[in-house]
Amino acid sequence: MHIEFLVEEPSMEMALKILVPKIVGPQHTFCIHNFHGKKKLLKQLAKRMQAYANFLPDDWRIVILVDRDNDDCRQLKQQLCIATQVLITRKGEVVLHRIAIEELEAWFLGDIPAIRIEFPKIPAKLDKRQKFRDPDAIKGGTWETLDKLLKDYGYQGLVKTQFAQQIAPHIAIDNNRSTSFQHFRDGLKMLINQS
Repeated sequence: MHIEFLVEEPSMEMALKILVPKIVGPQHTFCIHNFHGKKKLLKQLAKRMQAYANFLPDDWRIVILVDRDNDDCRQLKQQLCIATQVLITRKGEVVLHRIAIEELEAWFLGDIPAIRIEFPKIPAKLDKRQKFRDPDAIKGGTWETLDKLLKDYGYQGLVKTQFAQQIAPHIAIDNNRSTSFQHFRDGLKMLINQS
């Protein structure tokens, strides 16, 4: 099977290049299309789905991944569903919509041991602290939280693409505490098992 990923920014692209093979295995191919902005992705999505509807091979699947940011999750999901309806109508259930809550950095905060491999000064029991128990519920932005955390422990602030490249290889696919990561992982497995 071949999977086309549509993502909003470079750090998502970097992370997925490493995480996707860990989730689906080496027998599946994939291509990541980085739209360099969520607004740009959402604006171009319906046209892109129309194009896919005209040629999508039977063994291809589409995965759309965006950050929730400050958007209403239900409205964002509805926007994705409306934009992809033409493809689903013509080809069936070939599209997976996923939203990183609140941002991709929650996926990294869902695996503190992975972060500690590259940044060992970060406390081992950070995930036991109230604020970090549920990475998807962190208030005030997960990237801002991660940036502050790194600086508090003497590291350079967060450089998103570099951080994604450093941490994604260490992410434990089956032990991540981020619910949005779990939904992404499980949805992707379900999508490839449809073949």
